[in-house]
Amino acid sequence: MTDVDALVRGFRREALLRRIFVVAGRLTSFGLSALYLYILIGLGHSDVFYVTLPIATIVTGLSGFVIAFYFEVPAVVRALHDPARADAAWAAVDRLRPELLPRLLEDLGVGPDERPALVAAIDRDALVRLTAARAADRWRTWGPVYLAGYLVVMALYLVVLARFEPEVIR
Repeated sequence: MTDVDALVRGFRREALLRRIFVVAGRLTSFGLSALYLYILIGLGHSDVFYVTLPIATIVTGLSGFVIAFYFEVPAVVRALHDPARADAAWAAVDRLRPELLPRLLEDLGVGPDERPALVAAIDRDALVRLTAARAADRWRTWGPVYLAGYLVVMALYLVVLARFEPEVIR
């Protein structure tokens, strides 16, 4: 397998992970909202502690920003900034042009009227200049740290929530 094939396969795996994380975040937010409604309406509990559920839902929803920034510049485009891999990366970008560039340009804030022309005509140097600032972002470092912290805190929160006994007032 060539470097180009590895970069193409890596991009497709990265795109799949992005979709999985986005869907998982949305389903988790909806699930926490449904749990809140079930506890509030279905079980009739109105303890103040349950107000933390919508907060957890909001934090989960805001985690979408971390996902978006983490996957904003795919690894194949970041490889363009590495002189040793730039030629293989450009060949992979050229092969992936129709599926890679529209989403990348949207994520970088390029206007919808400019995107089709750029997808068809952008060259290597222009793409490197366009992605230079974002390719060096720290989101690739902080994304996994955030995910690990989020999962630990959410697991602990759900354990506390499951063991919580609301105070009965008569």
